[in-house]
Amino acid sequence: MKYRGNCYVAAEALYHLLGGKKANWKPMMMRVGKDTHWFLQHGSGVILDPTAKQFGHPLLYETAKGKGFLTRLPSKRARILMEAMLWQK
Repeated sequence: MKYRGNCYVAAEALYHLLGGKKANWKPMMMRVGKDTHWFLQHGSGVILDPTAKQFGHPLLYETAKGKGFLTRLPSKRARILMEAMLWQK
């Protein structure tokens, strides 16, 4: 499975599926080397990082900053991924 290059859309899709801001989830972004990496953090402190396996080492999540997604509603790529995640309705 390919993880690299998919963290933004994976985090965005999960954010919307899990209820977003109303459910106390926050999109987070950090630098890992020269790349940016996106994941979610819940208000309770729980980290949800669906593409963490791409790194092969623990990440310093405490260096991340809260960021907003580019669109208020799910992007086209996020909608496609959300449909794939919910294929069995």
